[in-house]
Amino acid sequence: MKFLDELKRRNVIKATMAYLVVAWVLIQVLTNILPVFQAPPWVLKTLMILLAIGLPVWMVFSWVYDVTPEGIRKTADVASDESVTATTNKRLNILILILLVVAIGLNFIDSDTSRDEDRIDNSDVTSNTETTRENSIAVLPFLDMSPKKDQEHYSDGIAIEILNTLCKFKKLKVVGRTSSFAFKNKEEDLKTIGQKLNVNNVLEGSVQKQQDQIRISVRLTDASSGYTLFSESYTDAVENIFDLQGRIATDIAEKIESKLELADNELHPRKKIDPMAYETFLKGKLQFLNGPLDMKRSEVFKAKKYFERAVELDSSFAEANAYLALAYFNMSDWAITGSGNKQRESALDSARLLATRAIALDPLSSGAHLAMGSYYFHEYNWEMSESEKRRAVELNPGGAEEKFILASFLSQFGQPEEAIALSDEALRLNPLDPSSELKHIKTLYFSGRYHDGKERCNLMIEQGQMVAGAYQFLSLCHMGLDQFDEAAKAFGEMLSLNGQEMEAEIFFQNDFQTACKKLLEINEKEELPLLDRNIYKASFYANARDRENAIKYLYEVYENGDPEINWMKLPRFEFLRDDPRYQELYEKAGLKAYDEQLRNKRSIAVNH
Repeated sequence: MKFLDELKRRNVIKATMAYLVVAWVLIQVLTNILPVFQAPPWVLKTLMILLAIGLPVWMVFSWVYDVTPEGIRKTADVASDESVTATTNKRLNILILILLVVAIGLNFIDSDTSRDEDRIDNSDVTSNTETTRENSIAVLPFLDMSPKKDQEHYSDGIAIEILNTLCKFKKLKVVGRTSSFAFKNKEEDLKTIGQKLNVNNVLEGSVQKQQDQIRISVRLTDASSGYTLFSESYTDAVENIFDLQGRIATDIAEKIESKLELADNELHPRKKIDPMAYETFLKGKLQFLNGPLDMKRSEVFKAKKYFERAVELDSSFAEANAYLALAYFNMSDWAITGSGNKQRESALDSARLLATRAIALDPLSSGAHLAMGSYYFHEYNWEMSESEKRRAVELNPGGAEEKFILASFLSQFGQPEEAIALSDEALRLNPLDPSSELKHIKTLYFSGRYHDGKERCNLMIEQGQMVAGAYQFLSLCHMGLDQFDEAAKAFGEMLSLNGQEMEAEIFFQNDFQTACKKLLEINEKEELPLLDRNIYKASFYANARDRENAIKYLYEVYENGDPEINWMKLPRFEFLRDDPRYQELYEKAGLKAYDEQLRNKRSIAVNH
C-alpha cells in the first residue's frame, strides 16, 4: 500500500494514463495522415515501436522527477510542503479528459469513413478493383541457364508464353509483357517492382533446354513481404511444352487464389508440338513489339520469316498459322498503290488461307480468332469481325493486346463507353508501355473524347515518349475540337520528327485547311509519301472541304477493298453525309447495315 501511495503521490499512474492516451491519439492521427503522403507501412510501425519503448522511460521519468513552481526537480529533493502533486494531478485529469474526447471524435470520424468505404466497396467497380489488386502478377524475363548462354530468346519466349497462359484466368490481373520486361537486366528489388507495376505477386524463372528435354524452374514471390510463396522445377519433353506451361500456370494460380477460373481452352489437352517449330515461333513472337495489328515494317518482315519457318516445320501448329496470317494482313494493308495491288491480293489470299486453317486447327486459340477478326474486317463483314474479336478476349481475358484490338474496333463503330472501359483495362495491364498509352489515346480519339486525348498526348510529349505518334493524335484531337491552328502546328511537329521537313514547314506557316490544299497541289505533280494511300488522299481532301475529290477517293478506297473504309464515320467526313453518293457508298460498305444491327441490339437490351 505504501508503494501504491507513493505512485499516486508522484503521479506515475496519471502520467502513464496520459502517455497512453497521447500515444493512442497520435496513432489515430498518423493512421489517417500518412497514407495521404504515400508513406510506406514501415513508418507507422516504427513510430508505434518507438512509442512502446518510450512508455517505460516515461514511467521512470515521472517517478524520479516532480513538477514544482521552480521547474522540474528530482522528487527525492522536494519537500512535502513544496510538492504540487494535487495541482499536477488536476492538470493531468484535464489533459486526459481532453485527449479522450479527441480520441473518441477521431474514432467516430474513422468509423464513419469506414462505413462510407464499405458502402462504396459494395459497388461493382470497387469490388472489381479489389479483386484485381488481390489477384495480380507480373512475370519477369526468365534466366537462360543453357551452358553457352545462347538461348535467351527461348527463355524470354517461355516467360511470355507462361504469361499468356496466366492471362486465361478470368480473375487474375497479369501485367503485360512490355511492362514486366522493362525490368530486364535491371537491379530492382521485387518489392519495388511490385509497387511500380501495382501487383502483389512476382514470378521469376529460369529455362534450361538440352536436346529435346526442357527444364523450367519458377519462383513465386509475395511482392509486399518478399516471402517466397511457391518454388518448383518442371522437366518434360519440348513437344509437350503447351501442357507443361498449362501445369505451371495452374500451380502458380492456385498459390495466388484457389478459386480462379480457367478459360475453356485450358481445360483441354493441347497437341504435341515440333520442338524446332516452337523455338522458331518464339523468335517470331519476340518481334511483335507493338502488337500483331500495329507493327512496323521491319518488325513484321522479321516475324514473318520465323512464322513461315515454324509452319513449314509443323503445319498443324495453330498459333504459327494464326500469327503468320496476321503478318500477311499487315503486309496487305501496306501494298496499296501501283504495282503493290498484286502484292496486296497475294498477301490477302495467304492471310485468308492461314486464318481459316488456324481456326480449324484450334477453335479455342485467341490468336486464331484475332486472325479471323482481321479476315472479316477486310471483307467488310463488320458484325462477324466484332464477334471474332470478342471471342479472342473471352478466350484470353487477361490479354492486353486483345482488349486494345477490340476497344479500337468498338470506338470506331459507335460503342465508345465499352471501348474506353476495355482500353482502360488494357492500359492497367501494361502501365509502363508507351505504345499502350498511344493505343489508349487512339481509342479516346475515335470515341470523341478529344479533351482527354489532348491531355494524354501533351503528357507523353513532356515525358519524351513516342513523341511523333503523340503529336499525330494531338493534331487529330485539336481538329475534333475545331482548333485548326493548333492542329496544324502539332501535325507539323509530327512531320518534322519523321524527317518530312518540307511538308512540316507548310503546316507551320498555314492553317490546317490551307496546308492540306497546298500539299494536295504538290501531290498532283509528284506523289508524296504522306499521301501514298487512297484513304489519306480522301482525308486530306475532306480536310480541305473538297467534296468531289473526297468522294472520289472514298470510292477508290472501297473499290480497292481497303479496310479503312470505316473512316467514313469520322467527323472530317461529316460535311458529306447529305450527299447521295456518300450515302450509297456507306450502304455498299456495310456500314449502314452494321448501324442498324447495333440499334437493334441496343433496343433489345433496353427492353430486357
